[in-house]
Amino acid sequence: MTTFALAGCGGDKATLATFTGTWQGHGRTLNITRTDNAEEWISLGLGHVVIALRFHLSRPRGTPHDALATATVTAVRLGNTSAFTAAHPPPRVGESRRIRLQDGVITESLTVAHYCSPTARHWTSAQWLDAGCGA
Repeated sequence: MTTFALAGCGGDKATLATFTGTWQGHGRTLNITRTDNAEEWISLGLGHVVIALRFHLSRPRGTPHDALATATVTAVRLGNTSAFTAAHPPPRVGESRRIRLQDGVITESLTVAHYCSPTARHWTSAQWLDAGCGA
């Protein structure tokens, strides 16, 4: 019998490779590289950027289906600041928060955005919306 590991699965434990890929939601994209760096951008459409953010991932834990990592902000570019309030300010360089991947959906706590896996293309519109990746 031959066995092999799928890239990004990491066996029974989450690794930083678990998060690698391009993740999407309505009006937003999260790209996580194999070097554990991420670029996130959120827009209101038609080039109206709300935020462009870069962060570095570290300290993965959990399983490939329910994984956590620490995201530390390395750069921030603000566009339309109306999405932020005093109670929910924009992220700052040096700030660290949790990023979670659960069942093909990333929840990023710096911007409180949800991103769906590219493999979720087979989902129905209702599933996409239920996951928080729709409009």
